[in-house]
Amino acid sequence: MSHSRIGRQFAVTTSVLGAILAATFALPASAANVTDARLENADLEPHNWLLGFQNYASQRYSRLTNINQSNVDKLKVAFTVPLSDALRGRTTATLENHGLVDNGFMYIDAGDGVIMKIDVRSGTKGTVLWAANAQVDKAENGRSRGVAMYMNNVIHNLTNGMVVSVNRDSGEFVWQQQIARVVHPKGAGIDAEKTRENFTAAPLPADGKILVGQSNGDAGTRGWLAALDPATGKEIWRTYTVPNPGEPGFETWKDDHNAWKTGGAALWTTGSYDPAQKLTIWGTAQPVPMFDPEFRPGDNLFSNAVVAFEMSTGKIKWYFQYTPNESWDYDEQGVHILVDAPFGGQERKQVVHFGRNGFFYQVDRTNGQFIHAHQYVDQVTWTAGIDQKTGKPVEYNPNLALQTYIPATRWARADAMAKQACPHAAGAARWQPMAVDPVKKVAYSAGEDGCTAMQIIPSITLADGGIDEKGRAKAGTRAEADLHGLLTAQDLATGKQLARVRQTYVNQSGILATAGNLLFTATLDGAVTAHNPETLAELWRFETGVGIKSPPFTYAVNGKQYIAITAGAQQPNVPDIGYRGWGAMLYVFSL
Repeated sequence: MSHSRIGRQFAVTTSVLGAILAATFALPASAANVTDARLENADLEPHNWLLGFQNYASQRYSRLTNINQSNVDKLKVAFTVPLSDALRGRTTATLENHGLVDNGFMYIDAGDGVIMKIDVRSGTKGTVLWAANAQVDKAENGRSRGVAMYMNNVIHNLTNGMVVSVNRDSGEFVWQQQIARVVHPKGAGIDAEKTRENFTAAPLPADGKILVGQSNGDAGTRGWLAALDPATGKEIWRTYTVPNPGEPGFETWKDDHNAWKTGGAALWTTGSYDPAQKLTIWGTAQPVPMFDPEFRPGDNLFSNAVVAFEMSTGKIKWYFQYTPNESWDYDEQGVHILVDAPFGGQERKQVVHFGRNGFFYQVDRTNGQFIHAHQYVDQVTWTAGIDQKTGKPVEYNPNLALQTYIPATRWARADAMAKQACPHAAGAARWQPMAVDPVKKVAYSAGEDGCTAMQIIPSITLADGGIDEKGRAKAGTRAEADLHGLLTAQDLATGKQLARVRQTYVNQSGILATAGNLLFTATLDGAVTAHNPETLAELWRFETGVGIKSPPFTYAVNGKQYIAITAGAQQPNVPDIGYRGWGAMLYVFSL
């Protein structure tokens, strides 16, 4: 297919975002609109990558077989594309994003509010066709977890709370809306620029709507999910994940100082969608303050939970809470994968989730009923296990406002010294997306493991509700122990673990499974790797030299398969990695 090139153009879209520049390098060919029907049938287009987590079920399973175990050792770099906007005006990059591909054109953001369209049809070069700059302030975090496509637009929700829509052909802005905006109680020492609501989870287009999840619960805000009109960006509905007084679940906030007002339960990883039920399913983060359960006695719904929202109204249809009154930062906002698979000899419509608390969960996605849980990390010390009838920790007592769990590993205000708990406070699986092979009925995780020792400084409440920042619960003493990466495989028919492999460096990338009988992932030291899905043994490695927190994705052009990933992250406190220079680069590999 020929591609005509014209002289460089610059379009100023002052009617939408003021003085915002869209640099148009060439006019791209028109592509078919990304409709609801295409998204619901994304599995039928394995050459494309239409959704961040591959399909609405978030399975991250590619049906491409061109790259397989017989030839993966020949995989090499096909081309790279600098994402230098992520670094411009900053000293760091935090790329946690995926790209999207539609018939040879890639859409990706640079973690800085800059959205790009890249022609990848040649297979040997990525040509940037346009770059639309939403001009996010450099004081904002440069983190991004990706964009979405719907109809002929690319939608991005930004760390400043803005949601924008860009035309896929021209790169010009179609609309912008300030969706995350609510002011909340502020105490001494709180920087207003760092405490407002924001977004990190990529938007999800579904059922003629654009879903966005409020992600800044850690700053003392309430999480919520909102649905937007894709034509205008105007809000259709909004549902809070910490209930208002009088709403179901509010009774689980048993304090006397309005802790619900700053209660957390944020949504900072994109959810899944079940078109048959018209339900969208998201995980929620921890209650806030995260380390001080005595500030917020009660189960603290709907934090640390999987929640199913009705697409038409946003109403919560069902939920399952993993760890009531949690205090280790084991929030469960991570990816929840939908899969039809037998369990115990009975076919079940499952939601599967690798919990930050160290357990692999299976839940019925029609009603939220608990099915099974199995430990998948090396060590769990905060509980003796999960009750296989209720799905709750075995120590959980519904009659207690303040759970005790295992006192020796339960961080509390009275602790004179730091206590160690496992898994690590970062959790075995955070935002990094996992994968399911729907043919083999196996789920795969790629995360981090270890333990954390911590001593708590109590939170201080404000008179009108909320947390005085000078007294926010935090680590008086904090230390990591045996921090390492972890790959695992879980049998969906039994819930049991099939394989587990320890990695030297933590994995904050996630995992991709393919019909070529391969798994792809990356580690924080900058290695991109391929693995055997049965044994998890490493089969191929490429060293980028730049830290990686982004998930790999795959696509094909003219029958040739490519593996792609963005590199641009560093975590100096990880032992033994050594110096890694800052970088921001899209890597594309092929045979």
